[in-house]
Amino acid sequence: MESQVASTQAVVEKYLGNISAKNYQANLDLLADQVEWRIPGNQAMAPWIRDRNTKEEVVLFYEELFRHVEPISYAFTGKFYAGDQAVLTGNLESRMLATGKVFYSPFTIQITVRDGRINRYLLLEDSFGLVKTLTA
Repeated sequence: MESQVASTQAVVEKYLGNISAKNYQANLDLLADQVEWRIPGNQAMAPWIRDRNTKEEVVLFYEELFRHVEPISYAFTGKFYAGDQAVLTGNLESRMLATGKVFYSPFTIQITVRDGRINRYLLLEDSFGLVKTLTA
């Protein structure tokens, strides 16, 4: 069990490091071919949050996201690992390019790592606040 926690943590930390470095293509090797990628919310207002099912779709998420959003800051407040599960908590701040409004939200990310690859990702954020910042 301990080695599984270490493996999960290593994959998640490498994934996060690649995101910080804006090296999204490097994450192809860390994602399962079929992945359950979910960010619940109003997909009509925020099309980048649509469901993704392949690792290629997940990598394209970042390209789509940054066409609409300018990241300002994010910080993790907790990282918790148990077996093949990771739960990350934090706060983020982004400017919506369509309105110029700033979106601030706490977030929680749930990640499952199996066979050294991320196969499940769920991001929970203030979806109501997101819609408000996307409304002119």
